[in-house]
Amino acid sequence: MSRGARLQAAVLLVSLAVCISPTWATACDQLAAGSLFWVRLSAPVTSFKAKPGTAVKGFLLESPECDDTPVFPTKTPVEGTVLSVHRVGLGLRHETASLEIAFSRISPADGSPIEIKGRIKLVDNARETVRNGVIRGIRSTDTPQGMISSRLKYLPSLHLYPDPYLLGYKMLFPIFPDPEIHLQPGTDVQVQLVEAVDLPADLPDAPRIPALEVNEELVQSLADLPERTQTKKGKEADVVNIVFAGLRDDLEQAFKTAGWHSSKATSKSTVMRGFYSYLSKSSYPTAPMSTQLMNGRKADLALEDVFQSHEKRNHLRIWALQNTWQGQPLWASAAVRETGATLSVRHHGFIHHVSEDLDEEQEAIVRDLAIAGCVDSVGFLSRPEMEHVVRNATGEYFRTNGSLEIIRVKPCASDSGEDDAGKKPAKDGSWAYRYLRKEILTVRSDLFRANCVYALFDLGRKTVGMVRQRNARREIGQEFRQETAQSNPESDRFPGSASGLD
Repeated sequence: MSRGARLQAAVLLVSLAVCISPTWATACDQLAAGSLFWVRLSAPVTSFKAKPGTAVKGFLLESPECDDTPVFPTKTPVEGTVLSVHRVGLGLRHETASLEIAFSRISPADGSPIEIKGRIKLVDNARETVRNGVIRGIRSTDTPQGMISSRLKYLPSLHLYPDPYLLGYKMLFPIFPDPEIHLQPGTDVQVQLVEAVDLPADLPDAPRIPALEVNEELVQSLADLPERTQTKKGKEADVVNIVFAGLRDDLEQAFKTAGWHSSKATSKSTVMRGFYSYLSKSSYPTAPMSTQLMNGRKADLALEDVFQSHEKRNHLRIWALQNTWQGQPLWASAAVRETGATLSVRHHGFIHHVSEDLDEEQEAIVRDLAIAGCVDSVGFLSRPEMEHVVRNATGEYFRTNGSLEIIRVKPCASDSGEDDAGKKPAKDGSWAYRYLRKEILTVRSDLFRANCVYALFDLGRKTVGMVRQRNARREIGQEFRQETAQSNPESDRFPGSASGLD
């Protein structure tokens, strides 16, 4: 055998050895520190009643991933405990509540419990914020009416209560948000692993959502689908980014089972209810949505997912399409996640800020419907000609990979059949207790903040924050335009004409 032949044979043997090496054949055996996953709480946790050591129970809404592959099935039980809690109580010691939860165990159905160290990174659609794993509650006096009655009113004065009528109003008729933290069953929290987690070798593969086959018939049925919706004035608004396949009854039942609610029509009562929820920092699960048109038509369905904040919600508008696919009706939808609300002088009313990541919103829709057991299959149809960065009618930016998410829904039944849209949030203590807490927190806040010194400081702080936010949006817009100019459709997250979703 010649020297060249021997060299080729050696290379072939080495390549074969590498290919069959146990290192390459071994499945993923560890979750990296920093891995993120979603948990839905199955039992309530409140700062008013919880104590250090209180058990916290939930289940996986979205599994942590290893090598981009889900490790556990959805609905796998997850356990944790309350590490620390500070309740507001009567407001004598604390103005705001805090709650720290540590998740310590994932319990697969087929296998032993797996110990983890995870802490909360985000509470979905909540009025509270999370810093360093601790949920921080709101200050009840930090509201629009509080700013007017305890800030702007006192700019020219050092006196605590210069207006007796204002004092009477604050004592008798204030809109006073609940300062405690209430995490009810169904609350979704994003958890981050603090340390790496070793996985057992015999852990079975997690089931995946079946991939929907995007064939030529479906492509032709969606050939004339517009990319954007329009406002009543003809301005481009949201991105048409999801298509549903299924009967209307199945579609409505799917979102009802997933905890979504139908938006009510705009009227005097709904506008007043929305204004009250904005002032009181409370939720309005059936709040009206602005009118948008697709091909000149209003949406056939308007749905929203709200937890406890008027400012934050997931919502989508759905239009029936004339074309069908495999004998099933098709529905086009524009899904958006709102992250804040503000009173706009320019737009003569309230507007919502939105998340620019539309791909994340697509994933959230699938996650909600899949956990409810209402998804038959999912696929994607790429639109390489679509711009990856677009702007809506209020000047907000959207980032999208351009793909249409295709979701085939199937008949499903709600576990409880109860609609909690009309349920009032839990209240702490008696009416007299809450009234006394309100007065204590109001006086406590006014003693520190109801003077021209703090009012000037607060006004300056808010002005600086607004300027920074505007500059940040301007920089993001420039960055988005640069990315749009340099974008390459072949590098999208979902290349090709169709692919399945894990």
